Amino acid sequence: MSVKILESNNYKMFELLDVNRDVTKIAPLVESMKKHGWINSKPMSVIQNGNGKLKIKDGHHRFEVAMRLGMPVKYVIDKDDATIYELDKSTNKWSLKDCLVSYCRAGKIEYLKLKTYIDETGINISSAASMLMGQSAGSGNCQAPLRNGTYKVNQKCNHAEIVKDIVLCLKKNGVKFYNTDFLVQAISKVAWVDQFSPDIMKAKIKHFAHLIEKKANLDQYLTLLEELYNRQSRSSIPLKFFAIQKAKERSVTSMKLK
Repeated sequence: MSVKILESNNYKMFELLDVNRDVTKIAPLVESMKKHGWINSKPMSVIQNGNGKLKIKDGHHRFEVAMRLGMPVKYVIDKDDATIYELDKSTNKWSLKDCLVSYCRAGKIEYLKLKTYIDETGINISSAASMLMGQSAGSGNCQAPLRNGTYKVNQKCNHAEIVKDIVLCLKKNGVKFYNTDFLVQAISKVAWVDQFSPDIMKAKIKHFAHLIEKKANLDQYLTLLEELYNRQSRSSIPLKFFAIQKAKERSVTSMKLK
């Protein structure tokens, strides 16, 4: 069954879905549409919103360019229930930032909490989302729920807040790479250790920030944190070893729950 391609210069009859991503990096598309126009094989997919307008499911970048160039919009009215994320799987994949911005625009509270945390700490989306879920930074388990709109913050776990305090302490004391990925992952790992005291770590950062140097990988940052934590202490804690063991325990527990 063929689908009729419609055409209109009435841009006001269209509106974006609440979860459409931001329109960015469209210069190549502008040049292409100047040269070739709107290609018939790539019509915009829209749905009726019940109030007389058509919501754009797919093609909002082309819609934006068409408005800028003053050319007619080519579209088809879609009557299926496929989400923009399902459509996206076969076209231009959404980044985690696209998903975060879109769901925040739609007013989803959990995503707004995540954005606030990221804005406050500068920690990347994946690590921040994992920690707010109650997992370690860098686990990657947050990506599916982030993309499909089911992401939830774990209200019973304060792990993300512990890491946030240490990261902001590093920033306050002049460590310019305070939110670099491997360092955040290392802090996240040691924060799970039972013998670990965030207050001791922050005190050591305050007194020895000048000794904190940028490292190349996670293992080196774990060593750095252990040396910093034990500096001028009467007894030493094998923080790196405990952190690695704790990560293994959490991984086994996670596998059993699946």
